[in-house]
Amino acid sequence: MERYGDSVRFELRVSLPRQVFHKNANYKLIPEFHYGSRAVVFDETTFVFEGAKIEPSVTPEKRQKFSMRFEDGMESGTLEVYGIAYNNSGWYQRRTKSTVIARGVKNTPSLTQLGQRYESGDVFQIGMYVPLEGRDSYGMFQDGWRTFKDALQSYSGIGMDERAQIMTLIQGRGDFSYKEKQLQESPHYVALRREVILRIPNLTSGLPAIQKTPMEISIMAHHIRNNNAVPQVLTESELAYAAANEPRLSEKNKLYFAMVKGYPSVFSWNNLGVTYLNMYQREVDKSKKIGFLSAARDAFERANGIFENPYASFNIAMIEALQGNFLEAYQGFYISMSLTQSEELRKLHQAKLGAVSILNGDYRLAATHLNQGDRNQVNMFNRGLAYLMMEDYYNALTAFEDSAVLEIENGYPFYGLALIGARNGEEDRFFENIAKAVEKNEYLRQRAMADMEFLFFRQHDRFKDIFR
Repeated sequence: MERYGDSVRFELRVSLPRQVFHKNANYKLIPEFHYGSRAVVFDETTFVFEGAKIEPSVTPEKRQKFSMRFEDGMESGTLEVYGIAYNNSGWYQRRTKSTVIARGVKNTPSLTQLGQRYESGDVFQIGMYVPLEGRDSYGMFQDGWRTFKDALQSYSGIGMDERAQIMTLIQGRGDFSYKEKQLQESPHYVALRREVILRIPNLTSGLPAIQKTPMEISIMAHHIRNNNAVPQVLTESELAYAAANEPRLSEKNKLYFAMVKGYPSVFSWNNLGVTYLNMYQREVDKSKKIGFLSAARDAFERANGIFENPYASFNIAMIEALQGNFLEAYQGFYISMSLTQSEELRKLHQAKLGAVSILNGDYRLAATHLNQGDRNQVNMFNRGLAYLMMEDYYNALTAFEDSAVLEIENGYPFYGLALIGARNGEEDRFFENIAKAVEKNEYLRQRAMADMEFLFFRQHDRFKDIFR
């Protein structure tokens, strides 16, 4: 059995010997899927055979497709069936023993990578920070679009009604590239760009330059983190600089937390949320993970409350993906992508749309999105996975090999190549690549020992030698 999207689908065909039936003999077969301490029991009326309705010359046979929502732990479950024989009056009934007819569920789509890049080992960074610099960071800080609005108010080249329309536009949804695209539809855009937009100071950063030295900022940031100083001892630019350049996640979180108190903005609220998102990613305690994810969502919603933007919207969609709501995640990423015209941001969105499409079971759509994303190790691996699930092994092979070239120390591309070898029965390719994968990644080592894709190789001496 194999996972497709959020479900496991399979088909059962039941064929019974005609001679066991007569007009008063009936039989029903009941399938159940057992995993851990749980069980999924399917409709008891599906495989019901009534002796009085069975033609003497016809072999009793029924075929039915089934589906169940995929849950963690199903990978090692068993599909079992048992029968119940009974007569028409109901006084006679006998149950057979349960028989295992299938073991395990292939969960290959769960290899999909949602992270933007790997930092070390199995832990990768997730979420999207608003950067300190860049045209699309303009309007994301505390003053927002004030400089633009002030410049527009003093511009006499357009009338009051047109100015009001532009004011509504720049205070609404979308980043700078989105708003500029809308402005380009105005017949006054060329003049606006020349006489207003290009004259805005700090257009490429949205913040004034820092005045203190990095050492001075570091010292004051230390006092702010320890609650020995208020956030305002540093300017918004300086505190943003300190938070963005702090390498330790917990300390970065404290600085952004201080920043939302002193300088609340899309920048500070969104970036605080990203720190919570990554604290969630690194936490093992379930109650703490729930708390971090809740705090992240609240921060992103506050960022979007200032004005709907592609950063916070992207991160809310990421939360949906982390919670297994892949259809909602796809919709969220798609809406988020509509809030920007930045080619860089749109590529990031295309990559995530591709990733969640794999998890939704739409592999062709996944490949289409991933082909429009950046050519990095994670996206190339996901592209290979999408082609693998389509059984397009040539393109899967190419993508996995490209992923390995981009990051030779990561085990995932080699795991993908091992999957191709296993599916094609290519022993040398399988063993060569699974050895590389499990050597580089402990999670993949544990996964490979139970992966149903490798069932027929587990008893092989070469497989046992790799996992000794």
